[in-house]
Amino acid sequence: MKKGFDAVAWMRKRREEIEREDAGLTWQEKSLKTLGLLKDNPFWQRLKNRVVAPDSQASGVAQAAGKR
Repeated sequence: MKKGFDAVAWMRKRREEIEREDAGLTWQEKSLKTLGLLKDNPFWQRLKNRVVAPDSQASGVAQAAGKR
């Protein structure tokens, strides 16, 4: 079976590109860049205020999936 698209290879390549783009940035600068990229994303707008307790993440994800 021949793959038309290798998602793992694409993600590795993209991760390397992002690391080069962000070289020299502080953690805070990277965070601000990410928030800027997400600013107009409708999916992010729906999720940005969702709070999940650290010890119940797995159950919170399962509950959210069940609400669809």
